[in-house]
Amino acid sequence: MSILELEDVTKTFGPDVVALDSVSLRVERGELFTIVGRSGSGKSTLMNVMGTLDTPTSGTVRVDGQDTSGLTDRETTELRARSIGFVFQSFHLDDGQTATGNVMTGLLYAGVPRRQRRALATEALERVGLAHRVGHRPPQLSGGERQRVAIARAIVKEPAIVLADEPTGALDSRNGDLVMAVLERLSAEGTTIAVITHDLTVAARSARRVELHDGVVVDDGAPADAGARVQHATGGGR
Repeated sequence: MSILELEDVTKTFGPDVVALDSVSLRVERGELFTIVGRSGSGKSTLMNVMGTLDTPTSGTVRVDGQDTSGLTDRETTELRARSIGFVFQSFHLDDGQTATGNVMTGLLYAGVPRRQRRALATEALERVGLAHRVGHRPPQLSGGERQRVAIARAIVKEPAIVLADEPTGALDSRNGDLVMAVLERLSAEGTTIAVITHDLTVAARSARRVELHDGVVVDDGAPADAGARVQHATGGGR
């Protein structure tokens, strides 16, 4: 069973703006793939639809085998809390909490008993190489370490898929490489990860690249020449 399936998904805004046009994707367990495209190509809209933050105008979205079209708002929220992890460019960490406390918040809506959250958070931080930073607060961490805390928060509930929106966008090249190495290792361990990016270096590291242009998937695969296939992928998405 595929972790994520989109079938002929279209998303429009008003009568004139087609953000996604008949997009179909199938994502298998353990894949790490990138979504690329120039500004306005529909990357962010696609991420929001994949993450159930927005609903398609038409088409079908299945997350972990669950068709999302017939779900109530509450059921959609529960599915998102259980099956989808998010990582953002700006980290979204609470400066007043330790790394452990921030990761524990990823379990608040997943139905995990409080007594189990700390142990799971500590384990997740160990997986991203931050066992020595569990008691540190975000201001005491480097940008790369903060992003790894955010990744630990996303994976702590063992979601079906992690959606990482420009995870290296606020980092220098060294820390960006460290974050991508963590994501690659997590993928090798079985975590399914989608990286939305305009960074050619990040895109070139992925075995699978989904390229969008004006809301249409114009390429889905591993290019022979990564630079040529993603050279126009500059700027953010919708």
